[in-house]
Amino acid sequence: MAKDYLKEKVVKKKSASVVGWLLALLVLIFAIMIGRFALSGSINMFSGMPDSDDAYKIAKQFIIPTTLSKNVDFSDSEYKFAKKSDSVYVIKSFYTSKFDSGETSKTNFTITLKYNGGAGAKTSNWTLLNLDQDN
Repeated sequence: MAKDYLKEKVVKKKSASVVGWLLALLVLIFAIMIGRFALSGSINMFSGMPDSDDAYKIAKQFIIPTTLSKNVDFSDSEYKFAKKSDSVYVIKSFYTSKFDSGETSKTNFTITLKYNGGAGAKTSNWTLLNLDQDN
């Protein structure tokens, strides 16, 4: 009878140890998720690299402050996109500026951006490496 009691005690201790490790693992996973959310603003753990559309949207946000006109139309369907190594994106396209005087101006641009990680939709996660604009 004493042996049965000792065997039960060993089994209970072993199962309690397994439950303890599982709880520790769950706490670790939860802490990682909270940390990712705090750093990137997104809970998505498997977002991967931004695609061409994400990079083009960010490029527009970098270009708008450099224009002389408040009324700018980008050619969303006619841009060219290339991805280089080390998360560097190159985008070629154009935009049309409409001025108050009624004049319009077409400007071709080539922008080079570096993605630094995090949410691809946030401009703070990108670095402008180069911007060339030709009228």
